[in-house]
Amino acid sequence: MMIRKFIAPNTRDALAQLRAELGDDAIILSTKRTSAGTEVLGASNKVNQPVGQTLEPTLHVPSWTQKEREAHQQEFKPDRIKDQASSLREVAQEQTRVAHAGLSKAALNRPNAADPAAALADAAPIVEEIKQMRQLLKTQLSMLAWRDTLERDPMRGELWSRVTEAGFSALFARTLVDRLPKGLNEDQATTWAMNVLMSNVPIASVNHDLVEQGGAYALVGPTGVGKTTTTAKLAARCVVKYGAESLGLITTDSYRIGAQDQLRIYGKILGVQVYTAQNFLDLQQLRHTMQRKRLILIDTVGMGQRDNRLVEQTRMLSESEIERVLLLNATSQPETLDDVVRHYKCDGLQGAIITKLDEAIKIGGVLDVVMRHKLVLNYLATGQRVPEDLFRADARVLVHRALRNTAAKAFRASPEELKWKMVQPSTPL
Repeated sequence: MMIRKFIAPNTRDALAQLRAELGDDAIILSTKRTSAGTEVLGASNKVNQPVGQTLEPTLHVPSWTQKEREAHQQEFKPDRIKDQASSLREVAQEQTRVAHAGLSKAALNRPNAADPAAALADAAPIVEEIKQMRQLLKTQLSMLAWRDTLERDPMRGELWSRVTEAGFSALFARTLVDRLPKGLNEDQATTWAMNVLMSNVPIASVNHDLVEQGGAYALVGPTGVGKTTTTAKLAARCVVKYGAESLGLITTDSYRIGAQDQLRIYGKILGVQVYTAQNFLDLQQLRHTMQRKRLILIDTVGMGQRDNRLVEQTRMLSESEIERVLLLNATSQPETLDDVVRHYKCDGLQGAIITKLDEAIKIGGVLDVVMRHKLVLNYLATGQRVPEDLFRADARVLVHRALRNTAAKAFRASPEELKWKMVQPSTPL
């Protein structure tokens, strides 16, 4: 059994080196990014390569077309996967044996071998190495099991590709395809996936519409997410249906130049006065003054999710009995959106509004975050027009839009890269 480490500027080059030295039957134990590039740890049952033997310099991984699957059918036979799993177990056993031998030798060679503390100090690096090897084995076996699943049911791989291309996380896609019923064709699998997604996107009922239900709501979120414009859209809806006297408008944004003026212009058009709350006492007083208003909308100052003032803002709104509605920018990275929700979700949220849908290429990421955190969607904002570009949230529209769009060619993974990505383990969030 040979174990080799390969370092290259990218994963593809590292894998090419692995195949060139260890052959097509090599087992990939781990991959990670380092300061020197991508590091790949591989193993092979071959003891040595014959001198002068020419090895294939490129990585041949089958793509997911029917023709290529048939051409490379033998590569993913269950017997071969079992052989690879067996080889991995041999590697782990050998590493454990060597580690124990090293531990015993180190303990015997120490001058103070009788000292338990000294023996433990020697054992720590070896124990850590054993733990790492066990984790590598667990990871590799998981990858082999997933690869076997894809070979037995190729439709799972195609659905996984489509879902991840739409912007959903790899973990979400794998969780979805693991539940895919067997024997479905492409159209049936797509319909099944859409139905599952639609049933899992939380949508506010008609009875919980903000304008219809009434109450006091603060629109919160990071800077530039569209809070002021969305406040104006909701205000216009309320005025059109219930009149100007039914609405109260408050702004707490005294930081941005012209922020209050922007909302006051909208208020003047609607015939509604806009009040400013500089602190907690101002907000409480205005809340009491407007207690007979059907709907009170508060345009808050934009704060990054890691801003120290966020906790104070949340406390001020909660103590004033004002519910918070979080605005999510559909164009933001999923990781950023997830971080925003984690920080803004403290003490609960009444709901959420997805904004800038007209600017987003892929919306799978924002839907992934919404479903994971079980945020109830109230509205969808699709542009700057007031009040036209605001619609009640619709799961069918969102899911169809998400799966319809795919990445541009420049950002799309090749079949080889996609196959490699599919078999990588995903860590739950």
